[in-house]
Amino acid sequence: MGKKSTHQRRLAKSEKVEKISLKQRLNPLLSFRHPITRFCFLFLALLVTGTLFLSLEPVKQIIIFPATMLIASQVAWILKILGLKVYVSGITISGSGFAVKIVTNCNAIFEIFLFLSAVISFPALIKEKLTGCVLGAALIYLLNLIRIALLFLTGVYNLQYFEETHIYVAQSVFIVMVAIFWLFWVGKCVRSVPAQ
Repeated sequence: MGKKSTHQRRLAKSEKVEKISLKQRLNPLLSFRHPITRFCFLFLALLVTGTLFLSLEPVKQIIIFPATMLIASQVAWILKILGLKVYVSGITISGSGFAVKIVTNCNAIFEIFLFLSAVISFPALIKEKLTGCVLGAALIYLLNLIRIALLFLTGVYNLQYFEETHIYVAQSVFIVMVAIFWLFWVGKCVRSVPAQ
């Protein structure tokens, strides 16, 4: 009764092999030399550093607020092209019986920084990273202008849907588009990974 059957011994041996192979598979991932591990650490480090940097009051006053005012004036320009009479006061766009204030979460600065952090962290050639940073940041910026203009139009013509569109649809679609831009860059623009 104390003896194990041949089947039980084989099963125990195969479980031991699987445990060893799983450990062997995980060891490279736990090393900082592994590209995935390095990407994750660098991405998180850039994201935390950037978030702290963007939250500094001087940065808000010198960079973020003027950038948000520029965004408001550019969105107003788009809306005027579409035939609306709108006015800009700082970061507020008003007209046609509706007004919207572009706050920090709606200026796309964090999303651009998120994208740049992912591009910089990814193992690619410098030329590919520069291309990704410039094109991605420009696309995200333009997409955000369109997003704010569409939200303003929603407020003017379908006010009852503004909050849901703003909170659930526009933000979700925007983040998904940022991820798609990054995946497109990785898939189409990155040709090779530099040697370790």
